[in-house]
Amino acid sequence: MFQSIVNKFFQSRISMLLLLVSIDFLPLASQNGYEIQKITITGNHTFGTSELLKKTTLYTSNWIKKNVFKKEPSVFNEKLLETDLERITRFYQTEGFLFANVRLDSLSINHKKQKVDLHIEIEEKVPVAFGNIQFDIQHIAPLERKDSLLKILQQRIKQKKGKRFRDEEVYEDKSKIENIFVNNGYVYVQIEHLLKLSLDSNLTNITYKIQPHDICYFGKTEIEGNKYVKEKLIRQQLSYKEGEIFSSQKLDKTRKNLFDLQLFRIASLQAQTDASNRTNPIPVRLTIEEIPRWNTEIGIGYGTEDQFRAFLNLSAHSLWGDASRFNFYAKHSALDPYYLSLSWIQPQFLSKNTSLQINPFLRRQAEPGFNVRAYGLNLPLGYSFSEKMNLSLRYYLENVKQYSQPDSSELFNPESENFLYSKSGLLATFQYNHSFPQASPERGELLNIGAKLNGYFFGGDFNYSKIWIDGRKYAQAGNFNFAVRLMAGSILSSDKTNYIPVEDRFYSGGSNSIRGWSRSALGPKREDGTPLGGKSILESSVEIRHPLFWLLEGAIFMDAGNVWTSSFHFPPDDLAYSAGAGLRVKTPIGAIRLDVSVPLWNEKKSAQFFLNVGQAF
Repeated sequence: MFQSIVNKFFQSRISMLLLLVSIDFLPLASQNGYEIQKITITGNHTFGTSELLKKTTLYTSNWIKKNVFKKEPSVFNEKLLETDLERITRFYQTEGFLFANVRLDSLSINHKKQKVDLHIEIEEKVPVAFGNIQFDIQHIAPLERKDSLLKILQQRIKQKKGKRFRDEEVYEDKSKIENIFVNNGYVYVQIEHLLKLSLDSNLTNITYKIQPHDICYFGKTEIEGNKYVKEKLIRQQLSYKEGEIFSSQKLDKTRKNLFDLQLFRIASLQAQTDASNRTNPIPVRLTIEEIPRWNTEIGIGYGTEDQFRAFLNLSAHSLWGDASRFNFYAKHSALDPYYLSLSWIQPQFLSKNTSLQINPFLRRQAEPGFNVRAYGLNLPLGYSFSEKMNLSLRYYLENVKQYSQPDSSELFNPESENFLYSKSGLLATFQYNHSFPQASPERGELLNIGAKLNGYFFGGDFNYSKIWIDGRKYAQAGNFNFAVRLMAGSILSSDKTNYIPVEDRFYSGGSNSIRGWSRSALGPKREDGTPLGGKSILESSVEIRHPLFWLLEGAIFMDAGNVWTSSFHFPPDDLAYSAGAGLRVKTPIGAIRLDVSVPLWNEKKSAQFFLNVGQAF
């Protein structure tokens, strides 16, 4: 009887297996309505208790849930318990444990307080594994096209023989197969999967039966919703032409092209398919909603480093129906007493992947290590290789006024209080960003590489080159998030004076740096104790984050690094270390972060406190 049940199950789908739930029928009804104080699960070697409890309706209560969050306690109910045991069993079956046994082992009752403790026991047993995966493509010609599609399937649908069987992976593979055929024009493809279990080998062979039907083509594209943006510009973003073989990838590419213009709030591309009539060619409807032509953003905030801060961001879009936009940005904080920037931005300059900006600016910086005012012009040319990879080449021309004390030994003319100089050069930055989510990364990696060439044939008062690299890695293990950062850079001067402008030097210490020191306080100092900055920097950080409750997250971290006055000089014995802990409150604009950190193995013992928005890295 059991053999026939299992075979019948595999002929349909795994998740529909007759539930093999064993429950010891205890006198439970009399405890209905008692508050559940504790739920213990044993025998769950593959899945954590917290993960399994997410599948249930019953939950434990505590003082914080009841009194702080006003959450009603979970009460015991015999029927709900049976349903929850079935849910856990079904979850195990979809994860390959077809013969898992989930039962209530014991029930501890406190009649006086009217509370119960549940003990659930799980016998996982040996899971079923994947066997061979085969593809049966029916009624497709010519033979070369069938062979080509079969080759693509074999490359993208990986064999999993010996790996634990999971329903989710079967449906993921079916979705991949459907996308492969749709992107080759077979819009109305039908896919079935047949499962065959061998109890002797405990393997499940899978055959995907694929019925492609006819190749479909793109029909006409209707555009609706545009008010200011010219239809010609919108049609230039279409990555397909009428009469071409249909591909959903080309629709996705079109959406990306449209959103890259930053002119639309909504860009909905809908292929007008009809499975019952198998419409061919397939018309496309593009519905867009433009963002307002004029936008204003105002923000205020506070941080321990920049103290009170405020910004104003004004932008104008598509004033002449094209893709260009203007932007005016103004900012004030203790670190930036004033910053004014005006930008004209032209997306798709020369190609769809290239953008050009013209950006005059005026800025005053009041950092712990320097106090300067600069005005000039930036001309960035950006190129996007993909959504994750970007390159920017920026020519800059700056006039800088450095405010310093008359007796500063750094100035060429000690008699002058104000030191004036000009800078001109090329700045190249490369970014690879595969981290997500963007506001507070939990997985993936991010790499930034930069190189700056100032002076030489570009002109300017000083000749020097600057390079740096900043790499970050994010990973998850259970409820823990791990973040690692490593940053290094150096500056090389070609002048006899060996002078590097103060605003281009490296500084270390602060809320996004080595947190045992205040902003820029780690490294060489002047005679008056202010940060001097350096020509070499090395920084590294490790942080472990864990959700606590509600929107609150805790973190512990350790930072190491330093700054040196010599070029390409990174002596490991000179590294400074600090460690600390922090709290983060998740918000739509990023995490509000409070960190406290103390130096390690250092004569400086005072703790540093930082309040800021966004993760440290």
